[in-house]
Amino acid sequence: MNFSRSYFVHYYEVGPSRRLSPVALLGYLEDIAILHSEARELGLDYYEANRCGWMLVKWEAALHALPRFGETVTVSTRINGMKSFLADREFSVFAADGSLLAEARSNWILVDTVKRRPMRIPREQWERFGVSEVSASRCVTIADVAGASGYAGGEGDPVQVPQERSFKASNGDIDTNLHVNNLCFIEWALDTLPEDYLFAREPTRLRVQYRKELAHGAEARVSTVVQGDRTLHAVTSGDSECCSIEIDWKRA
Repeated sequence: MNFSRSYFVHYYEVGPSRRLSPVALLGYLEDIAILHSEARELGLDYYEANRCGWMLVKWEAALHALPRFGETVTVSTRINGMKSFLADREFSVFAADGSLLAEARSNWILVDTVKRRPMRIPREQWERFGVSEVSASRCVTIADVAGASGYAGGEGDPVQVPQERSFKASNGDIDTNLHVNNLCFIEWALDTLPEDYLFAREPTRLRVQYRKELAHGAEARVSTVVQGDRTLHAVTSGDSECCSIEIDWKRA
């Protein structure tokens, strides 16, 4: 069952091109996932009382056209399937004329927020979301994302020298799950790109895998490899890789 709502593209959500930033677009998707839960009486109060929460594991988004400042878009989401502790959620973003602007798939894990470990999805969540056990067979697990740390290179590849930058998780980065919000990792990755590269291109595809939480005050390092119209990013903290990101771009 689809759940939809409209979003107005605000000035503070656009970049120099006057188009919605990719991070802001993913923010719409994150927001509507929470609103869908709230509408099914599975909101933030429920998760706090039951000491659990959905944590994002992977994104895979195709960005066909980013909307412009002042436009209103419709965002729709549905749960394609659930199994064990995993949920496969889909999203679609439509312009006012009905054209498809973006589509995405995401994998989420239900986590015991005290033990910080995955937990089996309780029956009441299946029922309130209107998802049957049959859906487990169509639950799609997104392929792993290698990111910059998995890049081996190849002969003739137009690869620039890797960029690196350090970040520290601040108060504004922490969400209701008491860890760095998933969108911050993508913002950090984009901040490592040269200005002349970033502002001359638009993203067309984005893949993200979250591997480890970061708490308030944690220090992270982002390594970026630019390979033509693809950028590869790895967010690490200490000896651990926390997030892997791949972004495909086209000339603006």
